[in-house]
Amino acid sequence: MKSVLRFLLFVLVAGMAVGLLYFWSALRRVEEFSGSDVGSTALISMDEEFTGLVARVLPSVVSIVVTSSDGQDTRLRLMQMWQGDRAKEENASMGSGVIVSESGHIVTNLHVVSRAARIEVHLSDGRMLPARLVGDDALSDIAILKIEAEGLRPLSFGDSDLVRVGQMVIAVGNPLGLEETVTQGIISAKGRRAASEAANEFFQTDAAINQGNSGGPLVDMRGRIIGINNSISPQGQGIGFSIPSNTVRRVFESIRDFGRFIRPWFGAYVRSLTPEVAAQLALPDSSGALVLLVYEGSPAEMGGLRAWDVIVEFNGEPVLDVRELRNRVAKMDVGEKVTMRVRRRGAELDLQTVIAAEPGLQ
Repeated sequence: MKSVLRFLLFVLVAGMAVGLLYFWSALRRVEEFSGSDVGSTALISMDEEFTGLVARVLPSVVSIVVTSSDGQDTRLRLMQMWQGDRAKEENASMGSGVIVSESGHIVTNLHVVSRAARIEVHLSDGRMLPARLVGDDALSDIAILKIEAEGLRPLSFGDSDLVRVGQMVIAVGNPLGLEETVTQGIISAKGRRAASEAANEFFQTDAAINQGNSGGPLVDMRGRIIGINNSISPQGQGIGFSIPSNTVRRVFESIRDFGRFIRPWFGAYVRSLTPEVAAQLALPDSSGALVLLVYEGSPAEMGGLRAWDVIVEFNGEPVLDVRELRNRVAKMDVGEKVTMRVRRRGAELDLQTVIAAEPGLQ
């Protein structure tokens, strides 16, 4: 009996010793995992990736200095702003831009340079160079500048149609004259309609965008341009708007290749429906764009569109109102085939046509 008790006591003590040894070993592993080496390695790796991205982007972003028609340049205005001269602040024309070709093309907002008598571009390496306006598109608020310089590092365009809500982005520019300012955030929403000079839809982002960021790039985590920063919300902070890169790329390539932006043309005068008009036309709802006039010889006429038709789908995408139809047309290339679904006298039918160049620009 005593031998059995001694054996049980030995087993108990041995089990406790093994348990304590296992607990001590596990505790050491937890301490090692949560220690400074492992934790800091992950943070350092993330930090190096982000700072490396910024280092690649910054040489492509420029500061734009404008001398306006009144003979006063932006630098003097900025000095007055910093000195508290609020009367000059409203007239200040600060801007940013991004290099998009090795031959010196720079994308910015048209409202940055629209009243410029002279334009200078300040590169990240300290060079200050004269720039000329080679083309613009007022409806998208995009302007293309050109400088003569060597050793330029352009950024490439990403596909803005593939951008997702929640995607991480950085905004780079020169807010309030503070050059090479980088802010980070996410895409908050797509398809926004902002109070801006531009007529197209926007990305909304919470990356800080301030006065002077206009024309600078919104960049994804691969260092590609997915938008051009355009405006900030007057209602509050943390809400900025950027023109999607596909719109910007289309304007740039047209100006680069043809010296002007060749706008796609559909050729119909349309209006948004109201519930009252929809009821008078016996329509199921007020979505769509009501055709009031079809221009002679236009793609709309060639496709069989008639007055009082209601366009509810364009190129496979729904059309809720006139603004959406205009955005759909603006995304088309000249010569591209397009399908549309229309409501006509209680029936729905599919039509096809080919987008043409806006008259007078061929």
